[in-house]
Amino acid sequence: MKRSSSRLRQQLSLLLALSMGLIWAGTIYELKRSHDAYMREAEVRTAVQAQVFAEYSRSTLKRVNEFILDVRSRWDGDGKNFSALVQQKQENIDDISFQVAVIDADGMLAFSNLAKPNERTDLSAREHFRVHKESPGSDQLFISRPVKGKVSGKWSIQLTRPVVHAGKFAGVVVVSLSPEQFAGFATKLDGKGRSATTVVRDSGEIMARYPASEANLGRLVKDRPYQAAEAPVSGNYRHAGTVDKVDRIHGYYRLPEYQLTFIRGEAVEDVLAPYVAQRTILLLAASGVSLLAVVLILMLFRSLRALDEARVQLDAIFALSPDGFVSFDADRRVKYASPTFQRLTGLDSNEIAGLDEETFAQRLGELCVGHARFQGMQALRSAHGNKTSNPDDDAGKRQLIELAIAGKRVLEVGVRLSSGGAVSQILYLRDVTHEIEVERIKSEFLSTAAHELRTPMASIYGYSELMLTLDLSADDRHEFVGIIHRQAGLIVTIINELLDLSRIEARRGKDFNFRRIDAQALLHDAIADFKSPAGRQAPVLSVQTGRQCLRGDAGKLTQALANVLSNAYKYSPDGGAVEIELLEETQGELAGMLGLRIRDQGIGMTPAQLDRVFDRFYRADTSGKIPGTGLGMSIVKEIVELHGGKVVLSSQPGEGSTVTLWIPAENDAGEAGRARA
Repeated sequence: MKRSSSRLRQQLSLLLALSMGLIWAGTIYELKRSHDAYMREAEVRTAVQAQVFAEYSRSTLKRVNEFILDVRSRWDGDGKNFSALVQQKQENIDDISFQVAVIDADGMLAFSNLAKPNERTDLSAREHFRVHKESPGSDQLFISRPVKGKVSGKWSIQLTRPVVHAGKFAGVVVVSLSPEQFAGFATKLDGKGRSATTVVRDSGEIMARYPASEANLGRLVKDRPYQAAEAPVSGNYRHAGTVDKVDRIHGYYRLPEYQLTFIRGEAVEDVLAPYVAQRTILLLAASGVSLLAVVLILMLFRSLRALDEARVQLDAIFALSPDGFVSFDADRRVKYASPTFQRLTGLDSNEIAGLDEETFAQRLGELCVGHARFQGMQALRSAHGNKTSNPDDDAGKRQLIELAIAGKRVLEVGVRLSSGGAVSQILYLRDVTHEIEVERIKSEFLSTAAHELRTPMASIYGYSELMLTLDLSADDRHEFVGIIHRQAGLIVTIINELLDLSRIEARRGKDFNFRRIDAQALLHDAIADFKSPAGRQAPVLSVQTGRQCLRGDAGKLTQALANVLSNAYKYSPDGGAVEIELLEETQGELAGMLGLRIRDQGIGMTPAQLDRVFDRFYRADTSGKIPGTGLGMSIVKEIVELHGGKVVLSSQPGEGSTVTLWIPAENDAGEAGRARA
């Protein structure tokens, strides 16, 4: 009896130790998870704020560039008339504060809206003057490092373009922006604590900073991640400030067209302040739970029923946890899988119990899509044991997998290693599908709404304001009304195409009128309805097969063909024939399909541009000279895929593009295509 009691005490002591280990392991895990969550939120927040800052600045720079182009064309050497013109033009964009000057071909100040009349100042040593004079054939917008003006006596950033008369360099038009024009936007962000906002030129100079400090203007920074040769457009990094030594997590967004990077930083100490408070509470709670566990174990000496209640409580904790867990024994075989893991993956815990880690990884990998497949436990352990990574940054120790189930669930998986004998490692999974989708939608909205709608709205506002405030001639009024009408038409086009996409996605083809269509008649009707640009030949039709029929909605297919034809003409500004060809495929993946191929001889696309051609609002042309919304090919893809078809593109820069719409045929050979539809 005494021996039995002693054995029971040993077992209960072991249970007490195990309970304490679980409590504190869970506490440590939760602390780590919470720490990482606050850091991840800071990364997302700073990256989004940096992008918003960049897009706001992009709009400002674009408007100033348009102002420079406008006033440069009016410079005739007469400073008096030019001053009135500049003042008038500045009133149109009075939300941007800047100064205007003209430097002649010898580097002398020829005009300034701040200088005294006939005041001569030598500016030949300025960077922006030397750049344009030494590159007479270039007409690029140049943004200089911050300088202190000789006339204004204030720090400014110079935006310049050369003046060319009769093919010769005749000077430089200069618009000076205060660094506060950029840094001041930081006050509009939800900054807290020791947040910092910075603009850095690609050559390394600090262009603007908030909190403001003249000592920082023009100072060089080196070895930042965004300065690397292959740096992405946006990203995050952690760095201690050179001036204030504050450790910050930064998000950045680059504007390669302006050679500027916009950076938003938050102090790590401020980011983790809620975590520190939470940690105190959690440690107190863990201590309390530990004490409770001791009391429960002591009570178990009197009654084994208390032990059963503790087991039920632990099961409930794992069952209610939003994260899934899989533990492995000392031989790295599956020992336990939580109910949440089964709910997330669909794998029954009884089926995987006892599997070695390779077989388990294979079973989990079979549930994943190809591009986001589970890489296995060895890959997770290798990342976990990488000593070169920042020990405070756990991003490299996790991976994202995508399950090929309804909704394509995205899970974040990671591993925790144990030196104990019973458990060698724990795999944990967290459902991040909603987080990723929210970030995608947020990023897409910010980048599209601000960029695509602001420019036409600004034109409408500006020209309508001119008509209200100025006494215009009939010709000027007619011209301004035409501009307003065109810009309003662009907005209507964007809205209509967005509504088309929304309606197509919502209905998923339920409003399509599918019927048998003569393919040649469809192409003839599309060509007849399409209005070729003035001076351009109509599309040339070539048919390589006999009479063939499609099964589809004639109106929707005509809309898709019109979108592709419109692109073919817009992106071949130098002319060249646009050809339409009807093809039939009898072998391979596209067997039983008819191809509507459109080929142009335009500017073509690079492989990188081809990869993004179906992205909404994406346009291969970034010059702004070719009109369009960037939604046409997205609509084409949706229409063709709802027909059970496929869009195939091929292109080479300078050699034109070929777009083929493969649609299921309506005949015996097209049985596979109809089944696909």
